[in-house]
Amino acid sequence: MKAVTGRILIVEDEETLRESLKRVFVREGHEVDCVGSSESALATIQHNVYDIIVSDIILPGMDGLELLKKCMESDPRLAIIIITAYASIDSAVMAIKAGAYDYIVKPIIHDDIKGIIRRALQDKYS
Repeated sequence: MKAVTGRILIVEDEETLRESLKRVFVREGHEVDCVGSSESALATIQHNVYDIIVSDIILPGMDGLELLKKCMESDPRLAIIIITAYASIDSAVMAIKAGAYDYIVKPIIHDDIKGIIRRALQDKYS
């Protein structure tokens, strides 16, 4: 089966992680944009179409869970993967109930997130 590639938006305020994830996804053949805040993400998705958003929970300004809710209101088919260094049962439950495709705890294992991205794209396009 041919790998499906997609458009990914990374929402992460930590530049090192943002650039690391971008490199991983670009090597997999995806088109990738990056922003450092939820507000920037909302502005970016008004002008671009994405298959997947990978967002941290803790961001300056609006948090990733609020971004998740706003994105799901505008496009419920969007696959949103929440990442966090501060995992809790409560935040995981809130993220999944709000429509997150997956919830990943940092540090992020590149092979794990590549697999999640592949599954999300296959689910969306199968």
